[in-house]
Amino acid sequence: MELFLNFNTSLMPCEEVSVLVCGSGIGGLTTALMLKELGVEPVILTRGIGNTYYSQGGIACALDPKDSPYLHLLDTQRAGRGLCREETLRILVDEGVQRMADLIRWGVVFDEETTLEGGHSFPRVYKVKDYTGRAIYTALWRKVEELKIRVIRGELQEILGDGKVEGILYYDGELHFLRVRSLVLATGGAASMFLHTSNPVKVRGDAIGIALRKTLEVENAEFVQFHPTVVKDTNILISEAVRGEGAYIVDERGERFVDELKPRDEVARAIYRKLKEGRQVFLDMRPLIKRGINLGDRFPTIYQMLRERGFDPEREPVPITPSAHYFIGGIRVDSYGRSSMEGLYAVGECACTGIHGANRLASNSLLEGLVFGYRTAYRIFHDLAYLKSSRANFKNKREGSEEPPYSFEDIRRLMWNHCGLEREEGSLKEALDKLRGWLEGWQNWKPTVENRQLLDISLTALATLSCALWRRESRGVHYRADYPYEREEYRRDSLFKLNSVL
Repeated sequence: MELFLNFNTSLMPCEEVSVLVCGSGIGGLTTALMLKELGVEPVILTRGIGNTYYSQGGIACALDPKDSPYLHLLDTQRAGRGLCREETLRILVDEGVQRMADLIRWGVVFDEETTLEGGHSFPRVYKVKDYTGRAIYTALWRKVEELKIRVIRGELQEILGDGKVEGILYYDGELHFLRVRSLVLATGGAASMFLHTSNPVKVRGDAIGIALRKTLEVENAEFVQFHPTVVKDTNILISEAVRGEGAYIVDERGERFVDELKPRDEVARAIYRKLKEGRQVFLDMRPLIKRGINLGDRFPTIYQMLRERGFDPEREPVPITPSAHYFIGGIRVDSYGRSSMEGLYAVGECACTGIHGANRLASNSLLEGLVFGYRTAYRIFHDLAYLKSSRANFKNKREGSEEPPYSFEDIRRLMWNHCGLEREEGSLKEALDKLRGWLEGWQNWKPTVENRQLLDISLTALATLSCALWRRESRGVHYRADYPYEREEYRRDSLFKLNSVL
């Protein structure tokens, strides 16, 4: 299983690009900016605003002299439940101190006070009120424009090349062909393949599926972090920082039932169990007011979104539900973003550097994109001397005439019902059987962009279900009701490769 769309590049206009960065979040923009500063001319391919823009809480880093990168490392390891890759984790906490200076010189102005979030032993989360991601995105985008980095609006469809990247196809209303020497995937995660999610649904995880079709390995796909506090029946996330400032999680009786600053997986499961009992759960922000905090000033984005939806957090608790938030696994890469395919790199949420282990510590993800985007740029700078341009042409022809027997919404319901906060053997097997049944005969699907998207999202879901079934234990965000404890034999990473299952 490799190519899906019908095309013949010998009949298409061709353009050559040394480095194509696919995605415009913090990982992709940092990679592009550093390449430009190194004298390389990158091109950014983006289908629009992604998750970085919507990040509320902040970026964690041990800059305070009273804090230390080692303490940051220990907190991350504690959350990661024995699966953090120590080499890359040390890089994150140490080099993060340097890279934060880059963010500041690129124009990000953080608040003077840092905040404490769940799992951290020190208030090391740097923020810009409750729109940190938007502030970072805006500053980096302004720098992209200042440095005149070329930006293409479109969506990646196919990666071309046998054993190495030789080109790509993208779509902006019609199909285009680019010859590329190196490709950086910075396309975000796959949490939107769940029915309840905090993600924009357009951030679908289909680029991970494209990589799977090139037989790349996906690591730790079973680890999907569910955010505890998303407003019921919406994708409005209420930042961890709100609990860090003193908000309570309560049931319909107004009683607290969980330590709000425990790691997210523990808080999310506690809420989920209450909801399964038929109870209601709320986030009560009124304790912040008693502490003299003005909600509109401290959390302007959250406050405005809540008021627009008819909630008044100054007077009443807000109903919440856990929702899929962060895809911890991803394309397996080394500490410089390199995948197993020559010329293909990955950074940010679509990549797996191993720093998060089995559970992402709050606000480590923006730092990951920053640190490893920087390192990936430096690796590409050197690798370009060895990556040669291709003269090859590519074509694919399928006589597909059928529509898929299911939709993206069917995938989202399947994943929520069978691979959500609590999982068990029979349910996972049922979901896998159903998904494999849906995928039978994909070769007969019409070769449209929409069907390509569905196929690649399905492959990402297949990886998540397969790894969740394999991991017969509970660890971090992966909870098996039939194996509720950690098991030493599973203190290792899961790996999924498409040719082993389809």
